[in-house]
Amino acid sequence: MEPFLTSTAIVTLAEIGDKTQLLAIVLAARFVQPFPIVGGILVATLANHFLAALVGAQAAAFLQGDLF
Repeated sequence: MEPFLTSTAIVTLAEIGDKTQLLAIVLAARFVQPFPIVGGILVATLANHFLAALVGAQAAAFLQGDLF
């Protein structure tokens, strides 16, 4: 059961980007001015990458040792 749950969790995480892209396309097609939507996507993407880098740096600092 563990391999099934692990693969399900990984696929779920991987599909988040696809859903975000579909939402961006739908919003851009629905509203007349796409620039606020594109700006919001840009800000959200930058914030996401910043948080991922921050968590990665903290994890790297925490996991230093003989095994690494």
